[in-house]
Amino acid sequence: MRDQRTKRIPMVASTLGFVALAFVPACQANGGIKQVSPEQQKRVAAIQAKGTQTSLTVFPVVIGDGALKDVADVLALLLEQAGMSNLEITDAVFRLPEEATIDQTAERFGAFIRENPIKSDYALYAEFVGTPATGVKEIRGIIVDSVGQSVWIDSQTPADRDFKRAKPDCPMDCCVFLSKRVRTQLNIPRSARDDSGKGKIARMLANLSPGPNKAERRAMEKREAAMKKVGRSATVEVFPVRLSDDEVGKNDAAHLTELLKKLCKAKAVDSPLRIKIKPSRNEQVSLWELAHAFQDHIKQNPPEADYALLADYIIRPGTGEPWAVHFVVCDRAGEWVIVDFQNNHHGDFQSIDPKTPDDCGRLVAKRLDG
Repeated sequence: MRDQRTKRIPMVASTLGFVALAFVPACQANGGIKQVSPEQQKRVAAIQAKGTQTSLTVFPVVIGDGALKDVADVLALLLEQAGMSNLEITDAVFRLPEEATIDQTAERFGAFIRENPIKSDYALYAEFVGTPATGVKEIRGIIVDSVGQSVWIDSQTPADRDFKRAKPDCPMDCCVFLSKRVRTQLNIPRSARDDSGKGKIARMLANLSPGPNKAERRAMEKREAAMKKVGRSATVEVFPVRLSDDEVGKNDAAHLTELLKKLCKAKAVDSPLRIKIKPSRNEQVSLWELAHAFQDHIKQNPPEADYALLADYIIRPGTGEPWAVHFVVCDRAGEWVIVDFQNNHHGDFQSIDPKTPDDCGRLVAKRLDG
Protein backbone atom coordinates (compact mmCIF):
# COMPACT_ATOMS: atom_id res chain seq x y z
CA MET A 1 0.00 0.00 0.00
CA ARG A 2 1.32 3.45 -0.85
CA ASP A 3 2.08 5.78 2.04
CA GLN A 4 0.04 8.65 0.65
CA ARG A 5 -3.68 8.75 1.23
CA THR A 6 -5.60 6.55 -1.15
CA LYS A 7 -8.12 8.33 -3.34
CA ARG A 8 -11.56 8.33 -1.74
CA ILE A 9 -14.08 6.27 -3.64
CA PRO A 10 -17.77 7.01 -3.02
CA MET A 11 -20.02 4.06 -2.30
CA VAL A 12 -23.77 3.67 -2.71
CA ALA A 13 -25.53 4.73 0.48
CA SER A 14 -28.83 3.31 1.63
CA THR A 15 -29.85 4.40 5.11
CA LEU A 16 -28.55 6.70 7.77
CA GLY A 17 -27.66 3.87 10.05
CA PHE A 18 -25.77 2.14 7.29
CA VAL A 19 -23.93 4.62 5.11
CA ALA A 20 -21.27 2.77 3.15
CA LEU A 21 -17.83 3.98 4.20
CA ALA A 22 -15.30 4.83 1.50
CA PHE A 23 -11.63 4.04 2.09
CA VAL A 24 -9.34 6.56 3.76
CA PRO A 25 -6.27 5.20 5.59
CA ALA A 26 -6.01 6.01 9.29
CA CYS A 27 -3.24 8.49 10.02
CA GLN A 28 -2.88 8.31 13.80
CA ALA A 29 -2.93 5.00 15.61
CA ASN A 30 -2.40 6.11 19.18
CA GLY A 31 -5.50 8.35 19.27
CA GLY A 32 -6.53 10.38 22.29
CA ILE A 33 -6.77 14.08 23.05
CA LYS A 34 -4.00 16.22 21.59
CA GLN A 35 -3.07 19.25 23.67
CA VAL A 36 0.04 20.66 22.09
CA SER A 37 0.52 23.91 23.99
CA PRO A 38 -0.39 25.72 27.22
CA GLU A 39 -2.50 28.09 25.15
CA GLN A 40 -4.55 25.21 23.81
CA GLN A 41 -4.93 23.83 27.34
CA LYS A 42 -6.41 27.18 28.35
CA ARG A 43 -8.88 26.94 25.47
CA VAL A 44 -9.82 23.44 26.64
CA ALA A 45 -10.42 24.78 30.16
CA ALA A 46 -12.56 27.59 28.73
CA ILE A 47 -14.85 25.27 26.79
CA GLN A 48 -15.12 22.91 29.77
CA ALA A 49 -16.23 25.84 31.91
CA LYS A 50 -19.11 26.47 29.48
CA GLY A 51 -20.14 22.80 29.55
CA THR A 52 -23.73 22.29 28.44
CA GLN A 53 -24.00 25.97 27.51
CA THR A 54 -21.25 25.69 24.91
CA SER A 55 -22.44 27.19 21.62
CA LEU A 56 -21.28 24.81 18.92
CA THR A 57 -21.82 24.57 15.16
CA VAL A 58 -21.75 21.02 13.79
CA PHE A 59 -20.43 20.77 10.22
CA PRO A 60 -21.44 18.07 7.72
CA VAL A 61 -19.68 14.83 8.61
CA VAL A 62 -17.03 13.67 6.14
CA ILE A 63 -17.39 10.08 4.97
CA GLY A 64 -15.35 9.20 1.90
CA ASP A 65 -15.93 11.80 -0.81
CA GLY A 66 -19.06 13.11 0.88
CA ALA A 67 -19.70 15.75 3.52
CA LEU A 68 -23.06 14.61 4.87
CA LYS A 69 -25.41 16.99 6.65
CA ASP A 70 -27.91 14.28 7.57
CA VAL A 71 -25.20 12.47 9.53
CA ALA A 72 -24.36 15.80 11.20
CA ASP A 73 -28.06 16.07 12.12
CA VAL A 74 -27.80 12.81 14.03
CA LEU A 75 -24.55 13.82 15.72
CA ALA A 76 -26.07 17.14 16.78
CA LEU A 77 -29.19 15.40 18.11
CA LEU A 78 -27.06 13.07 20.22
CA LEU A 79 -25.10 16.04 21.59
CA GLU A 80 -28.38 17.75 22.41
CA GLN A 81 -29.58 14.63 24.19
CA ALA A 82 -26.30 14.68 26.13
CA GLY A 83 -27.38 18.02 27.55
CA MET A 84 -26.00 20.59 25.10
CA SER A 85 -28.69 23.17 24.42
CA ASN A 86 -26.91 25.73 22.22
CA LEU A 87 -26.23 23.89 18.98
CA GLU A 88 -26.30 24.85 15.31
CA ILE A 89 -26.06 22.73 12.16
CA THR A 90 -24.63 24.24 9.01
CA ASP A 91 -24.85 23.36 5.32
CA ALA A 92 -21.37 24.83 4.74
CA VAL A 93 -19.01 22.13 3.53
CA PHE A 94 -15.39 21.95 4.57
CA ARG A 95 -13.44 19.89 2.07
CA LEU A 96 -9.91 18.83 2.95
CA PRO A 97 -7.03 17.68 0.75
CA GLU A 98 -6.79 13.95 0.30
CA GLU A 99 -3.38 13.64 1.97
CA ALA A 100 -4.11 15.69 5.10
CA THR A 101 -3.16 14.25 8.49
CA ILE A 102 -5.45 15.00 11.41
CA ASP A 103 -3.19 17.85 12.57
CA GLN A 104 -3.16 19.34 9.08
CA THR A 105 -6.92 18.92 8.93
CA ALA A 106 -7.29 20.83 12.20
CA GLU A 107 -5.12 23.66 10.89
CA ARG A 108 -7.06 23.90 7.64
CA PHE A 109 -10.41 23.64 9.38
CA GLY A 110 -9.32 26.54 11.60
CA ALA A 111 -8.35 28.55 8.52
CA PHE A 112 -11.72 27.71 6.96
CA ILE A 113 -13.52 29.05 10.04
CA ARG A 114 -11.52 32.27 9.91
CA GLU A 115 -12.51 32.72 6.28
CA ASN A 116 -16.13 31.66 6.90
CA PRO A 117 -17.17 33.08 10.31
CA ILE A 118 -19.65 31.16 12.44
CA LYS A 119 -22.29 32.52 14.81
CA SER A 120 -21.35 30.14 17.64
CA ASP A 121 -18.26 30.18 19.85
CA TYR A 122 -17.02 26.83 18.54
CA ALA A 123 -17.19 24.55 15.49
CA LEU A 124 -17.05 20.74 15.29
CA TYR A 125 -15.57 18.77 12.40
CA ALA A 126 -16.05 14.99 12.27
CA GLU A 127 -14.73 12.35 9.90
CA PHE A 128 -15.43 8.62 9.84
CA VAL A 129 -12.85 6.46 8.06
CA GLY A 130 -13.25 2.90 6.78
CA THR A 131 -14.85 0.51 4.30
CA PRO A 132 -17.85 -1.84 4.39
CA ALA A 133 -15.42 -4.78 4.16
CA THR A 134 -12.94 -3.72 6.84
CA GLY A 135 -15.24 -1.69 9.07
CA VAL A 136 -14.47 1.61 10.79
CA LYS A 137 -10.75 2.38 10.87
CA GLU A 138 -10.73 5.79 12.50
CA ILE A 139 -13.08 8.32 14.06
CA ARG A 140 -11.84 11.91 14.00
CA GLY A 141 -13.22 14.82 15.97
CA ILE A 142 -11.90 18.38 15.86
CA ILE A 143 -13.20 21.43 17.73
CA VAL A 144 -11.92 24.91 16.97
CA ASP A 145 -13.03 28.22 18.41
CA SER A 146 -14.65 31.04 16.44
CA VAL A 147 -11.26 32.42 15.38
CA GLY A 148 -10.04 29.03 14.18
CA GLN A 149 -7.78 28.10 17.09
CA SER A 150 -7.63 24.39 17.90
CA VAL A 151 -9.39 23.39 21.11
CA TRP A 152 -9.69 19.61 20.78
CA ILE A 153 -8.14 17.17 18.30
CA ASP A 154 -9.17 13.56 18.74
CA SER A 155 -8.40 10.44 16.74
CA GLN A 156 -9.64 7.02 17.80
CA THR A 157 -8.73 3.78 16.03
CA PRO A 158 -9.08 0.04 16.77
CA ALA A 159 -5.81 0.35 18.74
CA ASP A 160 -7.49 2.54 21.37
CA ARG A 161 -9.23 1.24 24.49
CA ASP A 162 -12.48 3.17 24.09
CA PHE A 163 -12.70 2.15 20.42
CA LYS A 164 -12.17 -1.51 21.33
CA ARG A 165 -14.91 -1.28 23.94
CA ALA A 166 -17.44 0.42 21.63
CA LYS A 167 -16.65 -1.57 18.45
CA PRO A 168 -18.29 0.98 16.09
CA ASP A 169 -19.11 -0.54 12.71
CA CYS A 170 -21.41 1.98 11.01
CA PRO A 171 -21.88 5.77 10.92
CA MET A 172 -24.62 5.63 13.57
CA ASP A 173 -22.20 3.87 15.91
CA CYS A 174 -19.59 6.50 15.06
CA CYS A 175 -22.01 9.32 15.92
CA VAL A 176 -22.81 7.73 19.27
CA PHE A 177 -19.12 7.15 19.97
CA LEU A 178 -18.04 10.68 19.04
CA SER A 179 -20.90 12.34 20.94
CA LYS A 180 -19.74 10.52 24.07
CA ARG A 181 -16.16 11.67 23.46
CA VAL A 182 -17.31 15.28 23.17
CA ARG A 183 -19.50 14.98 26.27
CA THR A 184 -16.55 13.58 28.23
CA GLN A 185 -14.20 16.29 26.95
CA LEU A 186 -16.64 19.00 28.03
CA ASN A 187 -17.08 17.34 31.44
CA ILE A 188 -20.86 17.12 30.94
CA PRO A 189 -22.31 14.78 33.59
CA ARG A 190 -24.67 11.98 32.58
CA SER A 191 -27.34 13.61 34.73
CA ALA A 192 -27.51 16.45 32.17
CA ARG A 193 -28.98 14.07 29.56
CA ASP A 194 -32.21 15.31 27.96
CA ASP A 195 -34.37 12.83 26.02
CA SER A 196 -37.49 15.01 26.16
CA GLY A 197 -37.37 15.72 22.44
CA LYS A 198 -38.16 19.38 23.11
CA GLY A 199 -34.72 20.72 22.18
CA LYS A 200 -34.11 22.90 19.12
CA ILE A 201 -32.43 20.13 17.10
CA ALA A 202 -35.09 17.58 18.02
CA ARG A 203 -37.87 19.96 16.99
CA MET A 204 -36.13 20.78 13.73
CA LEU A 205 -35.67 17.13 12.81
CA ALA A 206 -39.25 16.33 13.83
CA ASN A 207 -40.47 18.99 11.40
CA LEU A 208 -38.36 17.41 8.67
CA SER A 209 -39.49 13.88 9.46
CA PRO A 210 -41.16 12.04 6.56
CA GLY A 211 -43.40 10.18 9.01
CA PRO A 212 -47.02 10.93 9.96
CA ASN A 213 -48.09 13.76 12.21
CA LYS A 214 -49.33 13.28 15.78
CA ALA A 215 -52.97 12.91 14.73
CA GLU A 216 -52.12 10.15 12.24
CA ARG A 217 -49.93 8.40 14.81
CA ARG A 218 -52.81 8.40 17.27
CA ALA A 219 -55.06 6.95 14.57
CA MET A 220 -52.45 4.24 13.91
CA GLU A 221 -52.41 3.38 17.61
CA LYS A 222 -56.18 2.88 17.53
CA ARG A 223 -55.98 0.70 14.44
CA GLU A 224 -53.19 -1.33 16.03
CA ALA A 225 -55.30 -1.81 19.17
CA ALA A 226 -58.19 -2.99 16.99
CA MET A 227 -55.92 -5.51 15.26
CA LYS A 228 -54.65 -6.74 18.61
CA LYS A 229 -58.23 -7.15 19.81
CA VAL A 230 -59.10 -9.36 16.83
CA GLY A 231 -55.97 -11.39 17.61
CA ARG A 232 -55.59 -14.80 15.99
CA SER A 233 -58.82 -14.33 14.06
CA ALA A 234 -57.28 -11.55 11.96
CA THR A 235 -56.65 -12.48 8.32
CA VAL A 236 -53.41 -11.15 6.85
CA GLU A 237 -52.11 -11.27 3.28
CA VAL A 238 -48.30 -11.46 3.21
CA PHE A 239 -46.68 -9.98 0.10
CA PRO A 240 -43.40 -11.28 -1.36
CA VAL A 241 -40.58 -9.82 0.69
CA ARG A 242 -38.84 -6.80 -0.80
CA LEU A 243 -35.09 -7.47 -1.05
CA SER A 244 -34.15 -4.60 -3.37
CA ASP A 245 -35.71 -2.35 -6.02
CA ASP A 246 -35.63 -5.25 -8.47
CA GLU A 247 -35.68 -8.36 -6.30
CA VAL A 248 -38.43 -9.94 -4.23
CA GLY A 249 -38.41 -13.14 -2.21
CA LYS A 250 -41.45 -15.38 -2.61
CA ASN A 251 -39.79 -18.15 -0.61
CA ASP A 252 -38.98 -15.64 2.12
CA ALA A 253 -42.62 -14.59 2.18
CA ALA A 254 -43.69 -18.23 2.42
CA HIS A 255 -41.37 -18.71 5.38
CA LEU A 256 -42.64 -15.53 7.02
CA THR A 257 -46.24 -16.63 6.42
CA GLU A 258 -45.64 -19.91 8.24
CA LEU A 259 -44.20 -18.02 11.20
CA LEU A 260 -47.15 -15.63 11.28
CA LYS A 261 -49.70 -18.46 11.27
CA LYS A 262 -48.97 -18.80 14.98
CA LEU A 263 -50.25 -15.24 15.44
CA CYS A 264 -53.02 -14.83 12.86
CA LYS A 265 -54.60 -16.32 9.76
CA ALA A 266 -51.76 -15.52 7.37
CA LYS A 267 -51.78 -16.23 3.65
CA ALA A 268 -48.96 -15.61 1.17
CA VAL A 269 -49.66 -13.47 -1.91
CA ASP A 270 -48.13 -14.71 -5.18
CA SER A 271 -48.08 -11.43 -7.09
CA PRO A 272 -44.87 -9.49 -6.36
CA LEU A 273 -45.05 -5.80 -5.54
CA ARG A 274 -41.99 -4.00 -6.89
CA ILE A 275 -41.33 -0.74 -5.10
CA LYS A 276 -38.41 1.48 -6.05
CA ILE A 277 -37.02 3.58 -3.23
CA LYS A 278 -34.64 6.46 -3.80
CA PRO A 279 -31.27 5.87 -2.09
CA SER A 280 -31.12 7.79 1.18
CA ARG A 281 -28.76 7.88 4.15
CA ASN A 282 -31.79 8.45 6.37
CA GLU A 283 -33.44 5.19 7.34
CA GLN A 284 -36.66 6.97 8.26
CA VAL A 285 -36.92 8.39 4.74
CA SER A 286 -36.56 4.90 3.24
CA LEU A 287 -39.03 3.45 5.74
CA TRP A 288 -41.78 5.95 5.08
CA GLU A 289 -41.26 5.93 1.32
CA LEU A 290 -41.92 2.18 1.52
CA ALA A 291 -44.96 2.80 3.75
CA HIS A 292 -46.45 5.37 1.38
CA ALA A 293 -45.91 3.16 -1.68
CA PHE A 294 -47.51 0.15 0.00
CA GLN A 295 -50.41 2.25 1.25
CA ASP A 296 -51.05 3.57 -2.26
CA HIS A 297 -51.06 0.03 -3.66
CA ILE A 298 -53.49 -1.29 -1.03
CA LYS A 299 -55.87 1.64 -1.49
CA GLN A 300 -55.96 0.92 -5.22
CA ASN A 301 -56.04 -2.87 -4.76
CA PRO A 302 -57.90 -3.70 -1.53
CA PRO A 303 -57.09 -7.19 -0.21
CA GLU A 304 -59.66 -9.81 0.60
CA ALA A 305 -58.06 -10.17 4.02
CA ASP A 306 -58.46 -7.83 6.98
CA TYR A 307 -54.84 -6.72 6.67
CA ALA A 308 -51.88 -6.74 4.29
CA LEU A 309 -48.20 -6.96 5.24
CA LEU A 310 -45.08 -6.08 3.29
CA ALA A 311 -41.61 -6.73 4.72
CA ASP A 312 -38.35 -5.22 3.47
CA TYR A 313 -35.06 -6.98 4.28
CA ILE A 314 -32.11 -4.65 3.74
CA ILE A 315 -29.07 -6.81 3.03
CA ARG A 316 -25.44 -5.70 3.40
CA PRO A 317 -23.77 -5.75 -0.06
CA GLY A 318 -21.08 -8.38 -0.42
CA THR A 319 -21.73 -10.20 2.86
CA GLY A 320 -25.38 -11.17 2.52
CA GLU A 321 -26.03 -10.22 6.15
CA PRO A 322 -29.08 -8.10 7.01
CA TRP A 323 -28.52 -4.43 7.83
CA ALA A 324 -32.10 -3.65 8.79
CA VAL A 325 -35.63 -5.06 8.68
CA HIS A 326 -38.67 -2.93 7.88
CA PHE A 327 -42.30 -3.97 7.60
CA VAL A 328 -45.62 -2.25 7.00
CA VAL A 329 -49.11 -3.44 7.90
CA CYS A 330 -52.16 -1.77 6.31
CA ASP A 331 -55.82 -2.50 6.87
CA ARG A 332 -58.22 -3.29 4.04
CA ALA A 333 -58.80 0.43 3.45
CA GLY A 334 -55.08 1.04 3.01
CA GLU A 335 -54.64 2.85 6.32
CA TRP A 336 -51.42 2.24 8.22
CA VAL A 337 -51.65 -0.03 11.23
CA ILE A 338 -47.97 -0.71 11.90
CA VAL A 339 -44.86 0.81 10.32
CA ASP A 340 -41.84 -0.76 11.99
CA PHE A 341 -38.09 -0.72 11.54
CA GLN A 342 -35.28 -2.57 13.27
CA ASN A 343 -31.52 -2.32 12.94
CA ASN A 344 -28.57 -3.33 15.10
CA HIS A 345 -29.29 -0.49 17.53
CA HIS A 346 -32.56 -2.10 18.62
CA GLY A 347 -32.99 -4.76 21.27
CA ASP A 348 -35.14 -7.19 19.25
CA PHE A 349 -32.71 -7.02 16.32
CA GLN A 350 -29.83 -7.72 18.70
CA SER A 351 -31.66 -10.62 20.32
CA ILE A 352 -32.33 -12.30 16.96
CA ASP A 353 -28.99 -11.17 15.47
CA PRO A 354 -30.21 -11.98 11.94
CA LYS A 355 -27.72 -13.53 9.56
CA THR A 356 -30.14 -14.81 6.90
CA PRO A 357 -33.52 -13.84 5.40
CA ASP A 358 -35.10 -16.59 7.54
CA ASP A 359 -33.75 -14.81 10.61
CA CYS A 360 -35.32 -11.59 9.31
CA GLY A 361 -38.66 -13.40 9.16
CA ARG A 362 -38.25 -14.43 12.78
CA LEU A 363 -37.60 -10.81 13.67
CA VAL A 364 -40.77 -9.62 11.87
CA ALA A 365 -42.79 -12.30 13.68
CA LYS A 366 -41.28 -11.28 17.02
CA ARG A 367 -42.06 -7.62 16.40
CA LEU A 368 -45.62 -8.34 15.26
CA ASP A 369 -46.19 -10.60 18.24
CA GLY A 370 -44.98 -7.84 20.54
